[in-house]
Amino acid sequence: MSLESVVDEFPLFNERGEKERFLLVLGLLASRTVTLDKAAEVIGMSLTEFSALLRSIGFKYSYLDKEELRKEAKASKSLLKKRCN
Repeated sequence: MSLESVVDEFPLFNERGEKERFLLVLGLLASRTVTLDKAAEVIGMSLTEFSALLRSIGFKYSYLDKEELRKEAKASKSLLKKRCN
């Protein structure tokens, strides 16, 4: 299967250029090269629309690595605990 056929068969978007741009943006997001805001701008969608599209295809996106995410979750739980007491 060639790269061209993968792009052509990609189910989202109608035009080949749109498909290529979207797939490129996914790669840039995954490699943390662009922000979510910039990615939405490149695609031509609002941040809300683009985020919903990413969720609908199951694309997980975060600038936090696993350790940073764990620390953020721990800090959030601690803050909630203090506010509830």
